[in-house]
Amino acid sequence: MANITLKTLAKRTGFSVTTVSRALKNGAEIKSKTKEKIKREASLLNYQQNFDAYRLKMGKTFQICFFLNQHKQEEVSNYAKNIISGICNSLKKSQYELIVKPIMSHNDIDSIKEIVERKLADGIILTHTSLNDERIRYLTEKNFPFVTHGQSELFIQHPYYDIDNVDFINQSLIYLKSKKVDEVMLVEPSKKFTYYYLSKKSFFENSKKLKLNMFDKMNLSLEDTLEEFQDKIFRIFTNKKTIRGVICGSDIKSLILISTLQHLGFKINQDVHIISKGIYSMPKYFYPKIPFFFEDMEKAGYKLGEILLKKINGVEISKLQIIDKIKFFEQGVKNEKNN
Repeated sequence: MANITLKTLAKRTGFSVTTVSRALKNGAEIKSKTKEKIKREASLLNYQQNFDAYRLKMGKTFQICFFLNQHKQEEVSNYAKNIISGICNSLKKSQYELIVKPIMSHNDIDSIKEIVERKLADGIILTHTSLNDERIRYLTEKNFPFVTHGQSELFIQHPYYDIDNVDFINQSLIYLKSKKVDEVMLVEPSKKFTYYYLSKKSFFENSKKLKLNMFDKMNLSLEDTLEEFQDKIFRIFTNKKTIRGVICGSDIKSLILISTLQHLGFKINQDVHIISKGIYSMPKYFYPKIPFFFEDMEKAGYKLGEILLKKINGVEISKLQIIDKIKFFEQGVKNEKNN
């Protein structure tokens, strides 16, 4: 039998050479049925893969590693699904495959060192950045291509994709001011991550600018368990009736806010205004409806993959730092000004 090549398999199966190559390497972006068809044909033709020789010749693995934080189950099932889909879509026209490495902590430096030192990938995608992020320091020192979902130290220049948390807080406060709110509260993000400091700074500065009183005697936090969160709402709003506006960066905790405040006798969008930000667009289905900001994780994944490919190909860092405006939906209706 004549020598069987990728082109032969592509012609026999009706797929492109790139798709055949990725399917044979178990690329995460290739559908299971497609992989099965291609592998079945390869087996029938007794096709022998020799990807190692190709990678050795090119001096590359043609793999990108995404570190998936499994600390929170809801993150794995929702955040991960959409962001991985976006990354895979960004790699479709390249030779690169995505490998997903589960970790139990966002700052797992040992897993990163293993990838770099054993040369298991050509680039890394990181999430959950902190101000003094050891992972970023290490990868920068090693001159290893990477991109982060979120900013970190201002004095370390590196590729990143982030949403404009400062603008999110500012727009939220302007909206609350338009509703004649005079005292506001911010449900605080986790202090582990950079967006906590960006959000708090924007909340403080813009509240003062808009002459809004800030409630901070007992802080609600996104790190609270659901039980802790609800208990704090009871304690705060039983004793403090003047808080009229709440900004919350979680769809789930916004829903708890609504139900608990209603139980306490508050009318949502009249007595208390809640603005939500999240990755699910769940507030579309809340009753009563509340204004919300939607963070598109599939788009984030696509941008992260796109940025990393550019970094691997030598594009300068200053062109690989993107801060995106976040979409605002008022009462479930898209605000056209923020498209």
